[in-house]
Amino acid sequence: MSRRSLLKDLGRDGEAIIVAWIADKHEDRIVLRDASGYREFRVKELKDLSELPLETLVVIQGRIRDGILFVKKVIPLTLPRRERDFDYTSITRDTDPVAAAKYSPWVLRSKLLQSVVRLQQHILEYVREFLYRKGFTELLPPIASVVSDPGLRGARKLRTSLYGVEYELTSSVIMYKQSSAAVFEKIFYVARNIREEPPENIGTGRHLVEFTQIDLEWALASVDDVIRLAERLLEYVSEKLAREKSWLYEELGIEPYVFKPPFPRLTYDEALEVAKRLGYSVEWGKELSHEAETAIAMEYDSPLWITGFPVVSRGFYYLPDPDNPRYNRDFNLILPRGYGEVIDGGEREYRYEELAKRIKAVGEPLEKYEWFLDLARSGGIPPSAGWGLGLERLTRFLAGLRHVGLATPFPKLPGIAGTP
Repeated sequence: MSRRSLLKDLGRDGEAIIVAWIADKHEDRIVLRDASGYREFRVKELKDLSELPLETLVVIQGRIRDGILFVKKVIPLTLPRRERDFDYTSITRDTDPVAAAKYSPWVLRSKLLQSVVRLQQHILEYVREFLYRKGFTELLPPIASVVSDPGLRGARKLRTSLYGVEYELTSSVIMYKQSSAAVFEKIFYVARNIREEPPENIGTGRHLVEFTQIDLEWALASVDDVIRLAERLLEYVSEKLAREKSWLYEELGIEPYVFKPPFPRLTYDEALEVAKRLGYSVEWGKELSHEAETAIAMEYDSPLWITGFPVVSRGFYYLPDPDNPRYNRDFNLILPRGYGEVIDGGEREYRYEELAKRIKAVGEPLEKYEWFLDLARSGGIPPSAGWGLGLERLTRFLAGLRHVGLATPFPKLPGIAGTP
């Protein structure tokens, strides 16, 4: 018999040594938790266990017979001074995200969050598996830069000082992607970003202050190339999760969702017409509201590409459409069921003169972007296309969560400060 038996392997009769936390107690039953998850036992003699506080780490020596734990000896390894502050056993997919953020160290102990974290782990595993097979090189993302993405659509960048020079905490790796694609051709980052979102964005269910993007760039590729790549990736990841990790969906109490490309496409102008028909008025050149996006997605009941956003509505790094320079060669992917945007991308501006003109147009000083512009001036930025896929947003959708704050440990929410 091994020193430690994982709880999920304790189904057979016999002697047992269990090292686990006391997660919950009932009149004649106890719930234990270790790295393998939760396990509930009927206990013949509960006295030694029932007197211990929840979250006590214990060594239990005993015997299991017909699902009953006969306890011989209990050795507490830790002894909490008081009971927990928050009832993590009651966490559901609809739990208030503010409470989830405030009590995130406790929420992480819940069955739900453990299942969500494991689902997210396998999403990342299969994303990497797919992209490696497609010849992409993974790079480590920077966390600070002299300049980051200015096109944050209402969010504010955070700044710090490094040796007396002002740096920005990474809000996007777009310029790093473009410069790296010149060397490796096909690259991606699993990039952590931080943006101070407007407080009202907490109500969308899809905004975090600190979040993760699968950020991909492909030199000499087109919009169609990277859209097809994204569709195949989503199909691959979701199909493999449904086939190999169905037990996670059972723990979450939902059916697996498998993406079935190709997804329908609407131009920005077509999307405005659909929104208007559905009762949502959107001014040309402005972003679609969350409500309008949701209504359009509900109309199609499918993931939906919206392409060709106006140049005035997006960052300087998108390539204008040569056939109609008022519009970019770009796109968003909108998830069904009201889950909103999950991918943003397009073809990139790489020409020095155009980059300089676009940066000036958004009121930014050229000297801030000198390292990037110097590369472009020297021919070091290739034509490319790419996208960023929100990992927590995809997790939220696949796990059927009310709010993206439940799709990550220790969430930072718009308008909420002081959480772990």
